[in-house]
Amino acid sequence: MINKAVRTAKAPAEILLLAAVSLNLGIWVYYCAGDHFANTVVAKAVIVLLAAVTMVLIYRIFTSRKKFDILLNDDSLVINNRMIPADTIKTIFVKGYFVPVIGIRPKGNLLVPYKYCFQYEDDKYIKELTQWAEQRQIKVAKKSFQRWL
Repeated sequence: MINKAVRTAKAPAEILLLAAVSLNLGIWVYYCAGDHFANTVVAKAVIVLLAAVTMVLIYRIFTSRKKFDILLNDDSLVINNRMIPADTIKTIFVKGYFVPVIGIRPKGNLLVPYKYCFQYEDDKYIKELTQWAEQRQIKVAKKSFQRWL
């Protein structure tokens, strides 16, 4: 069976997402400053929203990168002291090849919650997680996934 040892993981880096949102924010500010928009409320709301998302991403890059533990139990998965029963997991996603990111999507959710995304310290533990999921008839998809901020 599975060795019930604790595995170390960390939250995924969001540098590419931060770069994309920051670029989008810069373009919106440029167009609003250049009078391409008629200073509409919608343009200002988009700028405020993008600025808020940028601040959240910057905060996460500097504070949320600490390591945490993952434990595979017989009937549940424990991620950073949050227990997820195996029967509530709909899909386990593995995104990427060189630095794979794992996302756990619970039943009833369209997106993967941020608190259920992680990267293992060692890639060999992905196979262990995949075997755990297959034993419990949980779908494992090796493809990109969307997560909630």
